[in-house]
Formats: sequence, structure tokens, C-alpha cells
Amino acid sequence: MPAIDRPFNGARILVVEDNFLAAEVVRDMLESSGCTVIGPVARVSDGVRLAGQETLDGAVLDINLNGDWCFPIARALRQRDVPFIFLTGYDDAAIIPPELRPVRRLGKPVVSTQLIEVLAEVI
Repeated sequence: MPAIDRPFNGARILVVEDNFLAAEVVRDMLESSGCTVIGPVARVSDGVRLAGQETLDGAVLDINLNGDWCFPIARALRQRDVPFIFLTGYDDAAIIPPELRPVRRLGKPVVSTQLIEVLAEVI
């Protein structure tokens, strides 16, 4: 595949998603664009651990993880200056803590080209 079709050239992207099928779709989108996917993981505790331990170039976070909010993961990423985006089925930004509201959000289901374009802008 030409480099132009694989813009991320091995960028390490954490994927946090509690829906197995959605996680696999996101993984496939990212790997097809040249990313190395870390995860996917479905629990906040696993996401926080990876956010603190792994070398990461970016992350894609589902906001609601089986009833738990992903915001501890987002804060851990922010502490390490790792850029990230939110994936969500929620339209209401009020569920997001004020300090995280400027973070880019994509709705579900996400379109591959949209995910790749926004992630490229962020990282």
C-alpha cells in the first residue's frame, strides 16, 4: 500500500471501547492507515494503566465504558501530553467535564475517513 494511504507510519494509538464489534472496526480502520493499535481495552482501569505505561502517539476513547466514564483515562493521557479524541453516541457535551469539552468528538458509528482525518489533525 502506498505511504499516502497509510499516513500514520506505525503511530501507537490506544483504543478504549467496550463494544467488541466497534472496537474491532476501529482497530481495522487504524491498522489499515498504518497505526499500531494498543488494546483495544474495555475497562477504565485497563485504559488508565495503559495510558500511564505505554508509549503512545494518540488515543481513541469511547466515553461510556459499561456505565463508567472514560474521563480518568483522558486525564491520564493529558498528563502525559498524549493527544486523544472521543467516540460517543451522546450528543450532549454536558456529560463531559468542562476541562475536556474542547477535545474533538466523533459520533458513532464513525466513518473511516472521518476518524482518520480527525486523528491526523489531533496527533
